[in-house]
Amino acid sequence: MDRPRLEAVFIESLPLIDRIVSSLCRRYGFGADDCDDFRSCVNERLIEDEYAVLRKFRGEAAIGTYLTVVIAMILRDYRVRRWGRWRPSAAAQRAGNVAVRLESLVYRQRFQLDEAIRVMKASGETTLSDRELAAMFSRLPRRAPLRLVDVGPASLTGLPSNECADDLVNDGVATDERSAADHALQAALSRLPAEDRLVLRMRFWEGMSIADIARALSLPQKPLYRRVEHSVAALRPLLEAAGVSSEAARELIESAPRSSA
Repeated sequence: MDRPRLEAVFIESLPLIDRIVSSLCRRYGFGADDCDDFRSCVNERLIEDEYAVLRKFRGEAAIGTYLTVVIAMILRDYRVRRWGRWRPSAAAQRAGNVAVRLESLVYRQRFQLDEAIRVMKASGETTLSDRELAAMFSRLPRRAPLRLVDVGPASLTGLPSNECADDLVNDGVATDERSAADHALQAALSRLPAEDRLVLRMRFWEGMSIADIARALSLPQKPLYRRVEHSVAALRPLLEAAGVSSEAARELIESAPRSSA
């Protein structure tokens, strides 16, 4: 299919995409912020590379089936990126699926125990009482929650370096500052409506034109220019309040990695 037809398929499928995303988010106990972030991630993946994912659809199954499989695969990558790779403990595996799920919610997704229990009951994953689930959890080994780690395509620890100690200290400070600034950006973005976040991602991280964004999201083009300006303007005071200068805020917005929320 050509680009106009792919755009039309994407726009027509947005309600279906939203239902699939909402269903998966409920199943995996995502909070509202994570659900919004994942929804933006899904739309971004479906749009990128000239709708490459939709171009691969050959009509061998219903579009709903195809999108469900695709979005489930995106979810797997999202969870690895967001919470890291996860393997249940041997004790949880011996206790069964309920214990594995409970352990994952607490140590992987960082829910409090009572929150994890509510998530499992709300999704119909268990009929055990709160006391039984708490007792089950108490028998599992204590594990440190996963920490978010940004890993590159290859380990650099074995490569020789010409840097002196001062260079490494300075680089460490710069890395810490960048990490703090990125965290401030993610927190600021979370304050915007989900569609505004998606528009900014498409504009700055995907490099799409306003016209392309308007077509992809079926939005009027002219007001979209001012909408982007207002969103960027709304981010600046939030970043500055977190200690990011006005100039750095603009640079950060335009150069932030695609994985930002």
